[in-house]
Amino acid sequence: MRGKLRSTELKSGRLSLYIDYFPAVWNPQKKAYTRREKLGLYLYKNPVTSLQKKENSLCMEIAEKIYLKRMNALMLEANGLFNQDALEADFYTYALNFIRAKQREKVDTMHYETAIKYLKKFVGDHFRFRHLDEEFLKKFKAFLLLTTSLKSEKVKLNQNSAASYYDKFALIVQTAFRDKYLQEDYTLRVPRISNVDSPREIIDDEELQLLLDNPCEDELVYRSSLFALMTGFRFSALRILKWGDLHYSNGQEAWYFHIIDPKPERSFKHYVSQQAVDLLGPRGEKEALVFPDLNYSRTRTKLKEWFSSVGMKDKAKFHNWRHKYATSLIEKGEDIYVVSKMLNHKHVKTTQIYAQVPDSNRVKAAMKLNYNLKPKPNDDGGIGTAD
Repeated sequence: MRGKLRSTELKSGRLSLYIDYFPAVWNPQKKAYTRREKLGLYLYKNPVTSLQKKENSLCMEIAEKIYLKRMNALMLEANGLFNQDALEADFYTYALNFIRAKQREKVDTMHYETAIKYLKKFVGDHFRFRHLDEEFLKKFKAFLLLTTSLKSEKVKLNQNSAASYYDKFALIVQTAFRDKYLQEDYTLRVPRISNVDSPREIIDDEELQLLLDNPCEDELVYRSSLFALMTGFRFSALRILKWGDLHYSNGQEAWYFHIIDPKPERSFKHYVSQQAVDLLGPRGEKEALVFPDLNYSRTRTKLKEWFSSVGMKDKAKFHNWRHKYATSLIEKGEDIYVVSKMLNHKHVKTTQIYAQVPDSNRVKAAMKLNYNLKPKPNDDGGIGTAD
C-alpha cells in the first residue's frame, strides 16, 4: 500500500493538490474504492508576490500533514490496528451519508432521520465519534424514555417510538463500528428499549362499513387506504411502490408485488387480490410511483378529518388498515403462519401479538367442546341463556 502527493493543473492555471493511492483504498463515506483524494488545497503555478509564495508554502505544509496522516492510517489498518484519528470524525456527517445510502436503496428513512433529530435535541449540533461509548448510549436511552415528542412539548414520547428511534440510532453506530470509526460496538453492552403492549384501537366490521359508506374526500388518501386494507401494506411500503414492481404469475394466476419492504429491509413477494389491482386504475410507466404525492402529513390530516366525520377520531391511524387486514384473514380461518408471511413478519410470534384472535373465533372454538355428562339428581338443566 502506498500513496503519493500530487497536483493537477486546473483551467484557472492553479494547481489542485491530491493524494494518489495505489492500489485503490476504501472510502467509507462514498462506500467505494478510490484512487484519488482531492484535498481542497490549491497552489499558484508560478507565484510572483511574496503573499502568493507564503500561501503556497502554507498549503503545501497542510497537504503534507494530511498525507502523512493518511499514510499512518493505512499502515495501522494494514496491521489490524485502530486509527485514533477516526474518533474525531463528525457523527452527523456519517449519519447523513448512511441515510442517503439507504434512500438510494429505496428504503424509507423517516425513522432514521427522526432518531438523529432526537440525538440533536439531546446533545446539540456538534457530536463526534469520541463522544460515543457505553455510558453515552445509556444516557441517550434514558433521555428517549423521558423526553417529549418533537411535535409537542406537552406530549411525552411513547415507549414504542423511543424503542424504534433508539434501534435506528444503534444500527448507525453498529455500521460505524464496521467502518472502523469506533474501536468497539458499544450497542452490544447496552440492552435495547423494550416494546410494550398498547391498547389497539382496531376497526370492527360495522365501523369499517361506516367508513366505506362515507368515503374520504381526498381521492389519493381514500384509494391508498383501501389498498392498504386489501393488501396489508405498511404506509412506508405504499410510498415506494412502482408500477414496475407489479407482476402477474401465470402459474398461480394471480398478481403480486415484489419489493424491498422498507421496515424489515428485506425482499418481499406479496400476492394481492384482483380487486386490489383494479383499485389502482390504469397502469403507469415502469418507474412511476403507484401512489404519487403520497406523504405522511397530508395522509394523517385527511384521515383525522375522515374518521372524525363518522365519530371515530381515536382510530384515525393509517396502520389500522394493516390491523384490519390481519384480523380479517384470521377471522376467515386463515392459518396464522400464512398471515405472518403475508405481513412479512420474520417470526410468527410477532403476528400473534399483532393480530389477536377475534371473539367470534374464540366462541366457535369454545362451542366445539361438548361432553356427555351424567345428570345429577335434581339437576334443573344448567344456567341456560340469559332472560
